[in-house]
This record gives sequence, structure tokens and C-alpha cells, in this order.
Amino acid sequence: MSLFGAMISGVSGLNAQSQNLGVISDNISNLNTVGYKGTVGRFSTLVTEPASNTRYTPGGVRFHPTALISKQGLLQATSSTTAAAISGDGFFIVRDNASPGTNDELFFTRAGDFKPDDDGYLRNTAGYYVQGWATDREGQLLDTSGNLTTSNSSAVTDLQVLDINSILTAAASTTSLEFGANLNSDEVAVAGASNVSTTAGIDGTAALAGQAGINAGDTFDITYNGTTTTVTINAGETLADIASEISAITGVTATATTTGTNDTLTITSSVADRDVVITNNNNTPLTALGFTGPFPNTLAATYTAGDLASGTIAEDNTMPVTIYDSLGSAHTVNLQVVKLGQNRWGFELTGNTTAGQLDATDHPNGLIQAGTITFDGSGNLQSFDGVAATIGAVTVGTTGDLTDADISAEWTNGSDASAINLDFGTIGLGNGITQFAAGADANGNNVDYTTHFINQNGAQAGTMVNYALTEEGFLQIEFANGVKRPVYKLAIATFEAADEMENHTGNVYRQTRESGDYLLREPGLNGAGNVVASALEGSNVDLAEEFTNMIVTQRAYSANTKTITTTDEMLDELISIKR
Repeated sequence: MSLFGAMISGVSGLNAQSQNLGVISDNISNLNTVGYKGTVGRFSTLVTEPASNTRYTPGGVRFHPTALISKQGLLQATSSTTAAAISGDGFFIVRDNASPGTNDELFFTRAGDFKPDDDGYLRNTAGYYVQGWATDREGQLLDTSGNLTTSNSSAVTDLQVLDINSILTAAASTTSLEFGANLNSDEVAVAGASNVSTTAGIDGTAALAGQAGINAGDTFDITYNGTTTTVTINAGETLADIASEISAITGVTATATTTGTNDTLTITSSVADRDVVITNNNNTPLTALGFTGPFPNTLAATYTAGDLASGTIAEDNTMPVTIYDSLGSAHTVNLQVVKLGQNRWGFELTGNTTAGQLDATDHPNGLIQAGTITFDGSGNLQSFDGVAATIGAVTVGTTGDLTDADISAEWTNGSDASAINLDFGTIGLGNGITQFAAGADANGNNVDYTTHFINQNGAQAGTMVNYALTEEGFLQIEFANGVKRPVYKLAIATFEAADEMENHTGNVYRQTRESGDYLLREPGLNGAGNVVASALEGSNVDLAEEFTNMIVTQRAYSANTKTITTTDEMLDELISIKR
């Protein structure tokens, strides 16, 4: 009967509006709850059977509470260094105890009002402990075994509770050495090896062809740094002409005497750390000129890597610096330089091998690394690289550029070996080591070897003095020695349908079938929101909107009561017919 249907419809309306008022009441009561996500009431019709042109049967209304979990709340600054908010998608991952088992449930929340408990574990006001990855000193993620891992997986077993007491004392091993200094371009380079022709009755002022069995077209080769150049004795050329041709070859210089009788030719390696090979060709012109064999004849390098450390060659300048190992012990090392040729210098990083210092077996004479530095014609850095130095049976140092941390120092005090990046500046710029002539600056100071700066990033041991969450999502510990070290990184969970998650006590949510599985993300990566440090996300409830909805709900409730009372009066009229 339609009258009873109308009454039942009115009752369903009362029920729906009363539930909607409950939603409004809950929203208002959580107006100041950190990270609270409001709920709105939605309604749908409830039809008992299809309507027709001649008949209508009322059904009612069904109430649907819809959570606004994905709606961003207002971010508010706070003085707490361990508070954090998320700007964008995602949730903090929390658990309800500080020592969870593998089967303990995961919860998800936007309430980032974290503070340490008595044991140093970070938890929010509701008592949920926040999860993240442990990190190494460079901020790379680690699993629970200390091995590198990645965030692009759902390997929840890699997560740990953030513990501010995980590192109470720390030292910083030196991993970077930066030098800014000028090297005197007027410095006299180490002399290269020479080969001088002996008296052979040569007239240096006359044409060579025809003297001492020398013929026009005779040739000999000079090889430097893997490149071979052929020198030809042409008709009419004098000894000075040949010397000029040789001097045009990179890495070689030559001089000739011009007395007219018994003149000599001297061939010299112009770069002290490179060999020069001279080779006789057809008709052995070098022999005819008075050079002694056997040929090929090698002008061996007069400087080899390690000569500064051993004292075989004296350095032109030394720059000392204090570095630190993994235990915080201080060590003095020296950057020694020597000029090897035009725009070319050798350097050696050395230390001492006394007790607790460098291992003498791995570092004979205290040599850590040797290498070369070259400059362009403007005095700016052109290249720097490392060379392997062999001292006795031990090879020290690595070859190649030194922009990677491939310099290793082994200590005898029980600390880990130090891997050090040696930085001399930017190629083509004058922001590191330069080469300019000696002189005086505006203040009259000598600038032949001027040290502008020496920076290293190590520090001795220090105790924890502060801790804070950073904008990158790291829990960073600060120590009394000035070292700041990331020890954890917050994990962010994202969902395909976050609004379908299930509410749970404590302003947290559970994953559901409808929400989809969570994905672990680093803050700000792969769709995860950014962490805002020292901030909290407020409730996303709009009080004005809630009061408006309350008025509408109240009126709707009253209207439904009128439906019931009117239906009741009509039923009275129907019943009175029988009377």
C-alpha cells in the first residue's frame, strides 16, 4: 500500500539524515585533529519496484558515508623538529609498537606529529611508530642487514622504526679534499734526459748532406708519448736546421753548436716524466752525426711517481692538511708538487708511516697517490689524473682521473681505509689550482705559491647534540663536531584509490581490497608527495561548510517527520471510514 510505503520512506529519510548528522558531528569534533580527513554524506535512492504510468510504490533513501582521505589539509608550521607533513599524495607508514614482528599490521596516516618516546623511537600522538629506511652517510637506503636497497618495491621487511638514539657518537672520515692554490709558472722544471752527439768532424754551419757519410734524404724517428715523428735531412740543411725541426716535436728540444768544426747536436726530453725514443733509419744518420747506440736509444724519464715521497727529487712546494679516519683520528698529509715541464706538474699526496699512521707496506715512503696536473695557456686547470707508482714490489695509487673516490689510505690504528676524492678545481676555470707567474699582489705579498683554501669534510668524534627531520625526508642527527648525518629516511605509501581505505582508531587507515595495494616510495619520487619539515597537516574539515550541512540536514530531518505525521493523519482518515 502506498501510504505505508510513504511512511516507511519517511522513516528511511529520518535514518539517513540522522546518520548524516553523525558524520557532521564527527567532523566538527575532529576539527583540530592533526591529519584528520573528513567524511561527507552522500545519498542514493532505494527503489522497491519500477514505477509505472499508473502506479508508484515509494522506496526510500540509502546513506553513503564518503571519506575525503585524498583531500589535502592545510599545512601549519610548528616548532617541533621531528614533526612532518606531506604535501601531495601518500601516507606515513606506522605500526602500533616499537618492535614489530613480520606479521604485525601496517597502518597509514597523515598525522606527522612525531616525538621520541623514552627509548628514542619516533611515534605520533596516537602512539603509532613511524617507519622508514636506515641510510648510510650519503643518504643511500639500506635494508635491515645494512645492504643497499631501493624504494621502488613493497619490501616492508626493509623498513625500521625511526630511532634517534641509533647513533649517539660519530666521527666523519675524510672523503673529499679540495685544494685552491697557485703554482709558480716561473719555476724551473726538472731537467729531462739528454743524448749528446760526440765529436765527428761535423761543420754545423755547412750543409750536412755530404759530411761524414750523411746523404740528403736520410731519416731518423723520434717517439714521444706514443707518437712517432720522422726527421728528414734535406739537401742544404745545417745542424741548426735539424735542431729546429726536432724542437718543433712535442716533448723534445734540441740545440746545436756552430763552431764550424766538431759541432754537436743535443736532444733532450722536455718533459721530465716521459720517455723519448730516438731511432736510426736508412743509412744510420744518427750514427753518422756521432750519437752512440744501441738504437733505438731511450731518453728515460728523470722523474717517476714516488720520487717526491722517497726524496729522490725535491718538491717545489708542499701544502699540508689534516684529515680524519673512520675512528676520528687526525692524520697530517702533504700535497707535494714539482714542475715537470711547460704547463705540466707532478703531485704526490704523502703521509707518514709511524705508529697509528699509514701502513708502510701499502704505502712505502708514505705515498698515498701520485699524479700529474696540466694547465692551459691562460693558467687554468686543463687536466689532472692519477698514476700508479711502483716502489719496490708495491704499486701505490690508481690511474685515471681523480674525480671519483678512488684514492685509498690504509691506517694501522684499526680504522677503515679512507677513500678520498681529490679535487683540484673545474677544468678550464681558475677556481682551484692555477699556474701564474711569481709576483706581488696589491698588498705586496708574494703570490708565487699561494694557498687560497684547503677544504676537507672529515671530523673527529663528537656526541649527538640535535636531531631533525629534513625536507628530503631524512632523520638527520647533528653532532658536536659539526657533522650532520642522515640515519633514516621516511617511507611514503601511495594507493591507487586512497579514498577507499578503512578508518581505524588513532587517525590511521587500513589497506582494503578496494584501495589497492600500497607502494613504497621515497618522498617526492614516483608520485609520492613531498615531506614538509617542522609542519603539520591540519584537518581538512571546513567548519562553515559543516554548519551549513547541519542546517540542511536538520531541515531534511524535519521534512521527513512531516511525511510521517501526514501519512499518519491520512491513515486515520482511512480508518474512520469503517466507523
